[in-house]
Amino acid sequence: MRKWKSGGAWLAVVLTCALLGAAQTGVPPGDPGMPAQASRSTVNLFGGGAFSGGYLKYAYTVTRQGAAEPSTTTTEIIPLPDGNYSVVSTSTETVSLAMVNIGFFGIPLPRLGIHVAANTSGTIDLSPLSNIASTEIEPGKNYILPDGGRFRAGEMGTIAGIRVIHGTYTHADYTNVEIDLAFAEDLTIRALLPFPAKMVFRYSAAASTTGDQPLQMFSSVELSEFIYKPTGDR
Repeated sequence: MRKWKSGGAWLAVVLTCALLGAAQTGVPPGDPGMPAQASRSTVNLFGGGAFSGGYLKYAYTVTRQGAAEPSTTTTEIIPLPDGNYSVVSTSTETVSLAMVNIGFFGIPLPRLGIHVAANTSGTIDLSPLSNIASTEIEPGKNYILPDGGRFRAGEMGTIAGIRVIHGTYTHADYTNVEIDLAFAEDLTIRALLPFPAKMVFRYSAAASTTGDQPLQMFSSVELSEFIYKPTGDR
């Protein structure tokens, strides 16, 4: 059993970098190494999948503990007349002068993961969620995932105009942390998003979430805008 610890802004930086890079790291349409049906049937939990074409725009709001204002990351994929695509990713954040850095998207290289400390207690394993990323999730169902993961599906809701299924993720190795999640109900929309529609990381200073120990939010990522127009739509 490992105790998850709050690690400053590290997690929010990783989330932001993943959001910014997800649209540009996928397999190009028509790549011989990707089956034709893959982009419609397979959802990658944190992006990187094939894009089947059209116009796509998504924006996420990232909130983290200790930050005065939330940040926003936006990606817009625009089809061009010659068949290529323009991919524009932006990140907006309000910080003090002391927090301004000259680096990749304003982030210094050490915070991009160029150097990873030996103590990784500030991370939590989200890979078990891949087991339900490409499947329909039933409201109220309890999903036992590989490697100690568990997802308790909750109720349906709406985020940024799309239908989502809420739920809570826990991991046996990190007993003092819970993650509130919301997945797009439509698998086609889910495949177009680099992240779930909502992720709220909550933790307790105690070694376990059991008992009366209150949970406090460390960071959150929530979809704030989603627009998709398939090829041929205007």
